[in-house]
Amino acid sequence: MALISTLTHRSFQVVRTSATRALSTKALQTEIAAENNAAREALEAEKSSVQKYVEATRDLDPTMVWGTTIAPPPPDLPDDPSEIAALDPSHAMQDPVTLRGEKRVVQIRQEKAKISQAPYNFEQNWIISFQDDGEVGQCWDNSLMGWVSSADPMANNIRLQMTFRNAQEAVYFAKKRGWEFVVEKPIMRKGRSDDAQYQDNFLSQAVGRRLRTEKKSCDQWSRTEAGTSHYFRPLKYHGDGTVPQYGPNGDAQTAKAPKGYYKLR
Repeated sequence: MALISTLTHRSFQVVRTSATRALSTKALQTEIAAENNAAREALEAEKSSVQKYVEATRDLDPTMVWGTTIAPPPPDLPDDPSEIAALDPSHAMQDPVTLRGEKRVVQIRQEKAKISQAPYNFEQNWIISFQDDGEVGQCWDNSLMGWVSSADPMANNIRLQMTFRNAQEAVYFAKKRGWEFVVEKPIMRKGRSDDAQYQDNFLSQAVGRRLRTEKKSCDQWSRTEAGTSHYFRPLKYHGDGTVPQYGPNGDAQTAKAPKGYYKLR
């Protein structure tokens, strides 16, 4: 009986210990889950509206091409942008002094107009140029090939030129990089007051008004020789006769051209 009582007591202790361990493990798991939930809530609270929108769209369609028109908040930068170049040592390594021992001086100007359907649209962009001539320019014409040479390695990156919306942004970027700069005067173009449009390059406003007034009876393009042949045989190189026509009767006399006419359409 004593042995049975002892075994029974030990079995009860084992069961109680196992139950205690199970309760402690469950409490620990509950505590860990609560900490994880709190961390997730903290991360969700730190997310911006853009991040939440991205995650919501990805849940709907993982292959969706996402984009936003919401501008990001401005970065926290010092009031003096030149302090950025002083604090970052990489700027001093990337921007060495010139061969004459001077610091880089860049030109801030508008892009030049180009031959296109909208040539003046390029002038809306401002650029930082490294290839301009002048008092601070480091470019010269190579005497051997006639190409433009430069002492500034940044002049080779002209195809990777950065554009800015206005001169103020370009000046801020130059200060941030620690560059000396010269700002050119903006290009001022006087707008027209006659309601000129792109179509006026092909049909003048005066002819357009006449077409709207006279309609089909307008003979603006009337030509007395319209509809007739304008063929002629050109002179030979030395001027001693005309070039014969190709074919078996190349020397035959040229037929008389039909009478011209003009047809209103």
